[in-house]
Amino acid sequence: MINFIMRLWGGFYPIPSHRSLASVSHDDALGGPTCLSLPGAGSVSGGQPVTVEKLVFARTGEPTELTCDYRTQPGPGFTVEWRHAAMGTPAIEARRVLYYNGKVYWVESWENRGMLVQNPPVQGSASIRIFSVQPSDAGLYICEITNPNDWAGSGPGLVNFTVLMPPSTPTCSVNGEAYPGNDITLMCLSSHAVPAPTYTWSREKNAIQLPLQNMVEDQQTGSLILRNLSAPFSGTYTCRASNELGGAICTVVLSVSYNSSAMVAGIAVIVTFVILLLLGAVMGYFLWYKKRNRKSTEEGHNPRDPRESASATPLTRSPGDRPPHHSGDGEDHLIPTKPSILV
Repeated sequence: MINFIMRLWGGFYPIPSHRSLASVSHDDALGGPTCLSLPGAGSVSGGQPVTVEKLVFARTGEPTELTCDYRTQPGPGFTVEWRHAAMGTPAIEARRVLYYNGKVYWVESWENRGMLVQNPPVQGSASIRIFSVQPSDAGLYICEITNPNDWAGSGPGLVNFTVLMPPSTPTCSVNGEAYPGNDITLMCLSSHAVPAPTYTWSREKNAIQLPLQNMVEDQQTGSLILRNLSAPFSGTYTCRASNELGGAICTVVLSVSYNSSAMVAGIAVIVTFVILLLLGAVMGYFLWYKKRNRKSTEEGHNPRDPRESASATPLTRSPGDRPPHHSGDGEDHLIPTKPSILV
């Protein structure tokens, strides 16, 4: 059973025939593949049939060249094909970039983005040049040389292309509630950066120095843990994401305050208590007033005290009472009589 051989750093890695090239991905090849060939099938003397630069690095916006050289002599049916598999995509899913069969064909998305270093590619070189590298260009490139008259001189070559990028503007966030005594985590993340960035946190120059044991910083993940919060933790925190190509920053403002929900709940309880107290006072006054009014009504229907009746002047006189004496001044004067003794 024939196996493919992938040359890696300092040795050879056999690819079982059930995997073959179809299952090779950019991650598999990232160790530094130089070429793929069929051993024992009549390889060309002096090296492999297809030679590529195993690892290529370029910055965003810069031009770069993907090298692919071959030894066979082109004849009828000679073809060159370049395919691209994005990061993490298996080689079998690689999409065609360029095809040559006597005429050069670029796919529409690449037509104005690159060129053949040697055109036509019939003098031992099928290398291509990318005018301006984009982040989406990163991944695995396959240079396939096919010569029906020389199968030993035919084969694929793998190129691992890495696009170097400075960190994109990171995003700062706060995980947790900034209440006194709580622990929170400040997060910082840059979505695009190659190589991976280093994250560092800082505060404004005049900020109060915080206890080191209350801060835990992870420069790889971008997290900053703040423990046992108090008022001095309030302020502006700045995160810087940086690599060899540059850096970018983001900020977050932290305000340590008491639990607003608890304050609102406390105020609600107090307001409710005051309202109930006022309602109780109104109800008490209403009951007192009603009771007082009932008492006054009952007293108006009850007979007078006998002593009050005795002391009151009688409305009628008894037969023995003398009539009042009329004096000349127009006033009536009672004539005193002797008291009678009742037996």
